[in-house]
Amino acid sequence: MRHLFAGWGFQAGALPQSFESCWSQAAQALASADTAGCRWTFALLSSRSQTPAASALQDWARQRLTQIDWESFADSAIAHIATPSHSPRLQQRFSTGSVAEALALHAGAALAHSRLLVLRTVSADRRATLAIAGPPLPTSLIPGVLP
Repeated sequence: MRHLFAGWGFQAGALPQSFESCWSQAAQALASADTAGCRWTFALLSSRSQTPAASALQDWARQRLTQIDWESFADSAIAHIATPSHSPRLQQRFSTGSVAEALALHAGAALAHSRLLVLRTVSADRRATLAIAGPPLPTSLIPGVLP
C-alpha cells in the first residue's frame, strides 16, 4: 500500500473551501497516479490543531477520504527543513520556507526515500496551503517520462 503525507498550513480563518481548493490543485498534479488505495497522513502544526480552522479541515477531510492518520508537530519540529518554496515571512516565523512542504517532509521522514511529490499549493482565498510527500512515483506514472 502506498503511503502519502499531506502537510497542511493554514490561517485561523481557513474554511472548508480553502482546503478543497488546495486538494483540487494537488489532485491535478497527481492525476497520473492512482491514489485511490493510498494510506494518507495529514500533518499540521500543534499550534493550529485546536483552532476552528483545524476542525474545518477535519470535517472536510472526513467527507473526502475514508481513513486518515492525523499527526501534529510542534513549530520547532519543522525549523530548518529546507523546502523548494520560500516565503521570507515564514522563514522568519518558522525558520523554514514553507510550512506545508516542511510538514509533508517531516511526516514522511520515517519512510525511506520519501520526497515532495506536490509542491506547495495555495488555496484560491490564500488561507490554506498543501504539499504532498511520499515515495517517488514509478516513472511510468510521471507525465513526459517514458517507462
